[in-house]
Formats: sequence, structure tokens, C-alpha cells
Amino acid sequence: ENYTTTVKWNQVLHWSWESKLPLECAKHFIRMRSAVDAAKTPGPRVWSSWSSWEEADVQNSLGRDPLFVFPKDKLVEEGSNVTICYVSKSHQNNISCYLEGVRIRGEQLDPNVSVFNLNHVAFIRETGTNIYCKAGRGDGIKGTVLFVSKVLEEPKDFSCETQDLTTLNCTWDPGSDTGLLKQLSQSYTLFESFSGKKTLCKHKSWCLWQVAPESQDMYNFTLTAENYLRKRSVHLLFNLTHRVHPMAPFNVLFKNVSATSATMTWKVHSIGKYYTLLCQVELYGEEKVTQHNVSVKVDGACLFSGLEPDTEYMAQVRCANGDRFWKWSEWTRQNFTTAEAAPSEAPDVWRNVKSVQGRCVVTLFWKPLSKLQAHGKILFYNIVIDYLDRTSVSELLSIPAPANGTELPLNQCSSQIRITANNSVGTSPASVVVVSGRPGNEEVEEERFKGTENGFFLSWKPQPRHVTGYLVEWCEHPRDPPCDLQWKNLGPNVTNTVVSSDAFRPGVRYNFRIYGISPERVPYLLAKKTGYSQELAPSDNPQVVMTNLTSHSFTLSWKNYSTESQPSFIQGYHVYLKSKAGQCHSGSEKAVLSEMQYVANTKLTTQNKRHLSWKTYSRNPSMSFWSPRTPVLARAPMTLSQRSQLLMNTPLH
Repeated sequence: ENYTTTVKWNQVLHWSWESKLPLECAKHFIRMRSAVDAAKTPGPRVWSSWSSWEEADVQNSLGRDPLFVFPKDKLVEEGSNVTICYVSKSHQNNISCYLEGVRIRGEQLDPNVSVFNLNHVAFIRETGTNIYCKAGRGDGIKGTVLFVSKVLEEPKDFSCETQDLTTLNCTWDPGSDTGLLKQLSQSYTLFESFSGKKTLCKHKSWCLWQVAPESQDMYNFTLTAENYLRKRSVHLLFNLTHRVHPMAPFNVLFKNVSATSATMTWKVHSIGKYYTLLCQVELYGEEKVTQHNVSVKVDGACLFSGLEPDTEYMAQVRCANGDRFWKWSEWTRQNFTTAEAAPSEAPDVWRNVKSVQGRCVVTLFWKPLSKLQAHGKILFYNIVIDYLDRTSVSELLSIPAPANGTELPLNQCSSQIRITANNSVGTSPASVVVVSGRPGNEEVEEERFKGTENGFFLSWKPQPRHVTGYLVEWCEHPRDPPCDLQWKNLGPNVTNTVVSSDAFRPGVRYNFRIYGISPERVPYLLAKKTGYSQELAPSDNPQVVMTNLTSHSFTLSWKNYSTESQPSFIQGYHVYLKSKAGQCHSGSEKAVLSEMQYVANTKLTTQNKRHLSWKTYSRNPSMSFWSPRTPVLARAPMTLSQRSQLLMNTPLH
């Protein structure tokens, strides 16, 4: 290998050189020659003669151990090529060497020395990579530790900024830590070329630098990362005033908070009397965000208007250099709640009127106001009753919240009832319910209709007389007291609607009432509809009694029973006649009876004993069932024209 260096006249040269092959593994020889620097002397370079060879031999000083492994505790970078060797003084040929327990193969230099070339060594652990050799005759094990360092990376994302124009904070991404048991982690040095100042950073990813008092604006930094094996440097040139990253605003307060407005104030950390900060304010409300920009030197203020009463808001503010934008500060957040205001909407009210011992009893129902309507906590509801047929003093009742209804016995039916909701500030507009002294047209035929899993589609004819609107009422839980009465208000030009609810269940009958509302606010019944969101097979069977049994006939009878609780509309009944050992099927003899028929007369054609079964059918033909243990079952409807006496075509026994 050849190496070249430059030496001044009369200079003593000290040169340290590390061989790729450890000195302990083989003798090393060195010689040298010299020449005048061609750059200063014209003509071709003329070399002197070589000196005699100088020998470096350290094997004789190794000691008396029978086996050695070199180099000792060598430090290299990941990915390097390394040569190791063993030196044996026992002239053995059966020495084997291992890298982390895996045998490695080498090349024999002489009877006592073998070398191993390790290419692209990898980092394994901070405590190093273990290499050892052992002789076959039990002369012991000798080894070494190879310290493989991760490659020192160039610092990434090097940046400097200031919050107050007095201190610079420089940050970077150091990359991998190159620290090992034999080597400390890399160090970082910050050098500024204009001032010539230098500082050793105390941290691996950031460093503080005091701004020069002589108002230096331009800075040229060199950040150097260094470990035992190498150095890496990056550079950064910038203007101090262009790297201002303000501290977060503080002392955020809210003043003059009303139901619809509030003023937010805050303070900022000054960066000098010649600088203006641009502050960004965001207000988060009910699914709405508004943004404001404010220029500030020391104190900031922002007026919020158009707010909702009794609503919690979150406001946040951050600031940046208004002259040269660099970065926003961190957000400073604060919550506030606007004051209450009087409710803005009248309660949604409905009523149910009944006669108890000749006296009108009105049950009022109302829906709670939404948060946007209530404008505060509702404390109570006021109810004022005015009787229309006399000029007596009005009756006033107060119902504490959170009640959503009350029952009122009236002195007379013809009355007007006003309901208002009240909070700590004021009263809502009134809802007016008029109870007529005249009985309404309740003789409205009920119509059956079919719903779906998505709800019920309701329609009605427009009214020839003037109406101010329509109302649809129903119970979401008709089988449970109370039934959870619901209603829906519709405009005067609407003649259909869809009623849907998560409470609707298959096999439950729901009853709907449709009312028109007159200009005098008197409701009158327009239509009654009943139906199922999904019909199921009938569940209850009538109790059948057989009478008047003769040799040729008998009578079946059953009591009328309620079909309201049935999971479908009952259309009629089938009577099946079969032999006792036979089975009923779709081809059996049968009689079809209407829904309203409760007696069946059947004539027998022989005197032999027969077995009779019963089947109830509903509207939906797909939902039928048969049970041999009960005489009353369900089946799809058939036309009443099929009703007939039962004929016996099967043998009797």
C-alpha cells in the first residue's frame, strides 16, 4: 500500500497508520522516499531512492498463551469490511472460529496464523459483536469484541427560530444514535461564522444561542455532528427578524357576556415596540366555526355577536409575526357560556278530550323545547284556561318541569287553553288549544291499511273548507299504558305523510287519527286508520264448543274474542273434517267461515266417528301454521263463496 503526505522543510514527520491487517497477525515492512513539490519547482518531479525496509514484528511480544485473536475491541462503522486473525503457538490445524455462534471460514497465512475477512459488518448490539476461536484439544477459547457503530447521519431538518429576539432555539433531527459501550453518542457543535462564536450543544436535538446584543440580524450557522469515526455538517443562513415564532397568548378573559354576544380579551408576549402580531381567533359553537383576525401589540380583543343563548362556546387564539410570517404560536383555549334568554318558540301541544260523569276532562301533552328553542333551563309551564261561554276569571296553573303533560277537569267543555314554557328570564309564546262544546264528528269509519318496515304512509283528501293545518296522532306502544302518545303537525297544503319510528314492531297494530285544524284552532277528526308495519301469523285461537251432536250432524260454536291483540288482521276461519287417523292438508275437505261468523252447522253423511280440526286465517297467505295439539290454527284468507257443507270422501272408522 502507498501513502503520500506533504512535509515542510526541517519539519519532523509523525505519521500514525493503521493497517487493515492487524500488526499482530503478520510482520509489516515500511520504506519511504521523497520528492520536491512539483507545484513550486518547474519540470518533472524527481523522486529520491527508497530507504531500506524497516520491519515491525510484534508476534514475539505476544506472551505465552497458546492462542490469540486480533484485533482487540476494534471500533468500525456499520457496513465496513474488517479483517481478523488468530495466532496459534501450538501448531494446531483444528482451530475453528465463530461469529456470534456461527462458524466462519478463513485463509491460512502460515502454519500459526489464519485470517478472516468480514464484509459489510452489521450492527447487532451496543455491547458489541462477539468473535471467538477454540482449539480442538481443549487449549481454551480466545476471542475479541468487534464494536460496530451505526453510521453517523447528517443532521436533518436543521432550523432556528426565536420567540423574543433575545434567544435562538435551533433544532434538528439527529437520526440514529451511534453510541456504544466503547463509544459515546455523537456530539453536536454550533458555529456562527459572522460572530466567530462556537458552542458545544448540551442536547442531541436542540441548542440555545444567545442573540448578539449588537443587533446582529443575519446569522450563518454550521451544525456539526461528530463521533470517534467521522464528522457531518449542515449549514443555515437566515435573517433573525424572519424567524419569529411567538409564545402563546395568555390571560384570556371574557367580558360583557350576554345572551347573544361576548367580548374576548387576551395578552401577548411583546417582541419589541416596532413589531405587530397578527392574531387568529376561532370560535366553536353549535356545529359552527367562525374565524377572526386581529392585529395586536400588547393587548388583544375580539367581539363575538350573533350567539345563541345559554350555549357553551370554545374560543381559541394564536398569534404570528404580522410583518414577516414564520409560524403561528400554540393555541390558547378558553370556554364560556352565554346568558339565558326567554324561550323563542311555543311548546308543541296536543290534547285528548273525554267525558267523565258528564264533565269534560282534557289531557294535555306537550313536547320539551329543544335547546335552541328553550334558551335556558325550563323551570315550569303555565296553563291558562279561559271559558268561552262566560266571562269568569281565567284559571291559572303552574306545572313544574320536566313534566310533559297534565290532566284538567273543566268546568265546561267550551274553553280555550294557553300553555307557555318559562325559564329564569322569561316566558315563551303561547300554544293555544281550543276545546269545543259541540261534539265532534267522531262517526268516521276506520280504514285498514298496510305499513312497511320503513313506516306507514298516510294520505287523506284535502278539505273543502278552510283549514290552518293537519295533525296526525298515534301511540308508539299501544299495548302498554301509557301508550306514549305521539303527534305530527302538518301544513294546510299537505295531504300525505310518512310516519316512521324505531319503536314500531312487527305484529303490533297501530292506530292513527288524522285531524283538521279549523281557523278557530278547533280540531276535528277526518280519518281513522289502523295497520301493521309487518303482519305475523295469528297467535290466539277461539275456544270451540261442539253441541247438538247427532248421527248426521253437529254444531260448532265459539265466543267472540278481541282481535286487537292479534299480530295480524283476522279474515275468517276454516273448518276441516278428517278421519281420526288421517291428516289435514291443503286438499282436505273444508268449510270457509267469515270473520264475524261464530256458529258452524255441519251435516255428517254417515254415522261413523270423525275428527274435526280448526284453522284461523289472516290476510297474509304466507303466514300460516298448523299444530296437531290445538284445534284452532291460522291460514291465509279464502273467498267466502267457497263456504259449504263438509263432504266425506275418506273411509270412516
